[in-house]
Amino acid sequence: MPQLADLETVRTRLERDRRWSAFALADLDHPYAQHAHWFGPADGGAVVLVYTAFDPPIIFCLGEPAECEAILQERAVCSRTTHAYVEARQVLMPVVHRQFRAFDHHQMSRMVLHGQPRPTDRATAVVRLGPADLEAVRRLYSDEPPAFFLPEQLRHGVYFGVRDSGALASIAGTHVVSTRGSVAAIGNVYTRRDCRGRGFAAEVTTAVARELRQMGIDTIVLNVAAANPCARRVYERLGFIEYCVFHEGPARR
Repeated sequence: MPQLADLETVRTRLERDRRWSAFALADLDHPYAQHAHWFGPADGGAVVLVYTAFDPPIIFCLGEPAECEAILQERAVCSRTTHAYVEARQVLMPVVHRQFRAFDHHQMSRMVLHGQPRPTDRATAVVRLGPADLEAVRRLYSDEPPAFFLPEQLRHGVYFGVRDSGALASIAGTHVVSTRGSVAAIGNVYTRRDCRGRGFAAEVTTAVARELRQMGIDTIVLNVAAANPCARRVYERLGFIEYCVFHEGPARR
């Protein structure tokens, strides 16, 4: 089962479920494509992405369980994923447990924005962030470093923040943005401990979502942990609705 080289074939397969495939659809395009390795049968419908920008690499699967399992067993996939960060919907959990002897997973909710983001109750001054703000962003994240932040996201993505007494106090941004695919994933939302409870997270997330809509992005998603109901309620007030439940976490062959 060779690596898929025809990216339009990959795109067609992913478009069958673009809300679940939002991250992967963006990974077809610059600057993410350099890290994306696609696998699947030439005449089937399944696709497996191994995304190597992070250590361990991320595995994303779409398709029938039997096809996905056959792909995960391929030597070219196994050699890249002795350790991996796996994202799997419930139907694929038996496959993951057979292919990986350890899967330290937690339950997540994929949420999708319907319409325009709803206005918040407050009017906090938010600012657009870019590469020049990297050190301030790193200082803010130093207390609880996000799992999937890369400095280039400030250059290629959409980030907004709130400053309190001159220092960055809250931030929200995008993991991926693709104007060609018309998809984006909001993430890396964080508020400094001493500034929580003031509505900053809602303000910066709304600013990101509003900018993405102005860019013409049709599908805007985010992930929230089942163990974080407070964050979920914030996103629901902004207009996000749950699309599906899935599991993610580090795994070992």
